[in-house]
Amino acid sequence: MYCDGCGTPFSAGTQYCSSCGKRLMAGPVPHTSQGAAGPAMALPVRSAGDGRVKRNINLLAGLWVAAGILRLMAFGGLLIFRRLFFQSGWDWMGSEGWPFGGAFGFKPLLIGGLLSGGVLLAAFAAAYLVLAWGLLERQPWARVVGIVLAFLALLRIPFGTALGIYTLWVLLPESSGREYDALAGVGGPVNAA
Repeated sequence: MYCDGCGTPFSAGTQYCSSCGKRLMAGPVPHTSQGAAGPAMALPVRSAGDGRVKRNINLLAGLWVAAGILRLMAFGGLLIFRRLFFQSGWDWMGSEGWPFGGAFGFKPLLIGGLLSGGVLLAAFAAAYLVLAWGLLERQPWARVVGIVLAFLALLRIPFGTALGIYTLWVLLPESSGREYDALAGVGGPVNAA
C-alpha cells in the first residue's frame, strides 16, 4: 500500500505516513445499534489531538528559535554590561561606593552573579535552539525535551508562560505523542538505502 499524499509505501496497520504525516486509516468505527427510534448513524471517532502536532510543530519550533535568540541577545547584553562597568578600569561607583569593600565585598559578589547568570542564559539559549532543531527535524527525543523545557518556561511570566502553555498544549496529550512518534518515524519500517 502507498500513501495517497506522498506515495511512500507503508504496511498494514500504520495510521500515519512516516514521510508526510498524513493520516492513513481511520480509527475503528463503533457498532450501530437499533433502538425504538430506528437505526443510529455510525460516525468515525476522532480524538482531540488528531493533526494537532502536524499543524503546529513548525510554528512551535519557530517560537523556540525566537526564544533562544532572545536569550542569546540577553547573554550578549550581560557580557557587554559586565565588560563595560567592571573590566574597563572605570570604577563607576568609586572605591568608597562599594559597601563592605575589599575582597569579600559586594563587587565580587555582583561580578560572580553576572557570570553565573550569563552562563545560565547561554545554557538555556543553547537548549532552546537544540529543541527547535529537533522539532523541525522530527527527532524522537525532541518531544520529551520540549515538554521538560515547557514546564521550566512556565516560570518566566508572561512570555515564557505563554510559550510553555502552547508547547504543552501541542506536545503533552497522549494522542499528540502517538502523532509525533508517527511523524518522527518511531516504530515504523526502516529504510536501509
